[in-house]
Amino acid sequence: MGVHTDKSPSFSEGKDMELQERDSERDGGFEGEQEERLLAGGDLEATGDVTYKVEWHLRTGWAVAGSLLTAVLVFCALSFFTRFFIVSKHHEQSGDETLKVSGMGGFRRPASDYVLDKAWNLDAASQVREYNWTIVDIVANPDGVFRPMISINGQFPGPLIECNEGDTLVIEVDNQSVNATSLHFHGIFQNGTNFMDGTSGITQCPIAPKRKFRYEFTVTGQSGTYYYHGHQAAQASDGLYGPVVVHSRDEKKLQQISYATDRVVMLQDHYHDLSSGLLVSALEPGSESSPIPDGALINGLNQRDCSALPHRMCDNSTAALPTFDLAANANHRLRFINVGAFAWFQVSVDEHQFAITEVDGTDTVPAYESSLMISPAQRYSMILNTNQTTADSFWLRARMVTHCWKESQLPGGGANEVKAIIQYTSSGHARSSTTIAPQPTSTNTNPEFAVQCKDMDTTRYVPVSHEPAPAVADHSYYLRSNLEIGDWRLERGFFNQSTFRPNLQLPTLHRTVEGLRKRNESFTSMSDSDGVNAVAYDLKNDFVIQHTGVKVVDLIIQNFDEGNHPMHLHGHKFWVLGQGHGMFPGYESIGLRAEGQGVLEDNQGGLDNLTRRDVATAEGFGWLALRFVADNPGVWAFHCHMAWHSEAGLVMQFLSRVDEVATWEIPEANLQLCDAGLEELEKGAAPPDSTWYGFGIGG
Repeated sequence: MGVHTDKSPSFSEGKDMELQERDSERDGGFEGEQEERLLAGGDLEATGDVTYKVEWHLRTGWAVAGSLLTAVLVFCALSFFTRFFIVSKHHEQSGDETLKVSGMGGFRRPASDYVLDKAWNLDAASQVREYNWTIVDIVANPDGVFRPMISINGQFPGPLIECNEGDTLVIEVDNQSVNATSLHFHGIFQNGTNFMDGTSGITQCPIAPKRKFRYEFTVTGQSGTYYYHGHQAAQASDGLYGPVVVHSRDEKKLQQISYATDRVVMLQDHYHDLSSGLLVSALEPGSESSPIPDGALINGLNQRDCSALPHRMCDNSTAALPTFDLAANANHRLRFINVGAFAWFQVSVDEHQFAITEVDGTDTVPAYESSLMISPAQRYSMILNTNQTTADSFWLRARMVTHCWKESQLPGGGANEVKAIIQYTSSGHARSSTTIAPQPTSTNTNPEFAVQCKDMDTTRYVPVSHEPAPAVADHSYYLRSNLEIGDWRLERGFFNQSTFRPNLQLPTLHRTVEGLRKRNESFTSMSDSDGVNAVAYDLKNDFVIQHTGVKVVDLIIQNFDEGNHPMHLHGHKFWVLGQGHGMFPGYESIGLRAEGQGVLEDNQGGLDNLTRRDVATAEGFGWLALRFVADNPGVWAFHCHMAWHSEAGLVMQFLSRVDEVATWEIPEANLQLCDAGLEELEKGAAPPDSTWYGFGIGG
């Protein structure tokens, strides 16, 4: 068994340093100021200012005068108090623990870690690849601004997982964070290992602080670009993510343009505040918008002007723009992953076109583009040919499409564009790691300026491997998706009439397996039926559609929001039947018979080779039609991949192959996770709605 020790220093090796005083005048009083502003030792506030530690003083004068306040002022005061209380509860730091601050950029993962090995053996026998990770809290400054982060082995972003199809992955997780967590391996089918899907409240209880858990699964029936991320609340935005690359033994055939180098490029909208505090802002009464990012990162890198951020603790001396050294006159594969919580990116390279050759793990016939639109959780591979002669360096631009936000201005004067340097090199002569690449003088030649957040034209991306969609659907489900304001002025996400709330002590999968095994009538009464199960599950907060046997399922999602929803289905890929603006015009408009019962005569072959992926978008006031085969046993989340929307409840579940799940038993290791107790499991989770009951209007 090959043990893949992370190249970065482990947290226990002492590479990180305790907060300590700096000698320079500019950083004078570093220890006292950093402890006051960055440590999570007291109540945590997520505001535009970086005052993380809040002293709460009860003033007796105001207590006496409280009886004279108006109802509105009482509401504001209570909301103010609960906001601080909630963040303290959901991102805790005990008095004897200290966050670590990485000195001199020691938290930064080397850029070379995301360049794939040229000598990788695609024909190697299937093997076990083991990774040992410690989840630990640090204070770091990816773009110069210090903030608390969740890291793997003390470094950010997380390490690359690289394997062949057929390999077994073992990830030993030691959670030394103050918060509970879980890891979801996005896009990995987990066929037969539903308990390893890593979805808190659905397939597992979170890994409580000071607990360990072993993820183990075999990657079969897929290859391409994926990633992993925390699946407890919005922890990915705090740094808990990293790439996964699965090689096919036929990779050289599936990729129809050969390439000299292969690397990962992760795009992230970056927040200077903890996600726990941002969630309070997003979910509290009266909130009707998602938190706006402070900036963006490429592979964890960017560089902010600290002089423009006087209210932040900032040191950009170790921050830098990412540089990709690419040999001239060659093809290079760049695997783009949007790991962000909220923002779409439009990606372009000055004075270059490129070919798209992979979509969400599906190899596609090359399609040439001048720019790429990528939503949260989507992945695309770009083949870039370095054949330009006007210069030897060019800007790669990743622009957040702010037109899709209610507030398009970034806080603190942040820029909506993050850039990387494409540096041409002589073949075989890479730039020294100590040499800083000069900034390009190239200009933006992308003719398209996106103002809408919607998917690229999926009909342009034809899979290399021919896999037609089934001609007839067994079931067709119509889903309304929207955010709406309900009781206590709380805006929540809904599929039809349901808004999801995870049960962190009794995940859906555990309840289902136990109910079927014990032949509980609420489960067995529908065990041979397909459709919405409102008997075993509370439809108000637990929308579950179940199927027995292998079934072909159509989903028609009608988005009633002005904002878009990138929809992700765990455990499966789907065919994109169609998507567009306005109301769904009916099956006939996409060449199918009513309710998906076959193909119209003039559309024969229309299902032959549609795009297969795991994230597709219902644009604002638009529709999305998907088809998938429910053949993977287990409970699978289907949700909007904008973190603030999913945490608001825009999540539902599919229970596939009830006949198989009925034979399962819950693994002992998973049961032990749930023994930690609710208080420990809830650390880091989104605040429950009951927090605000009585503070709003309605109910």
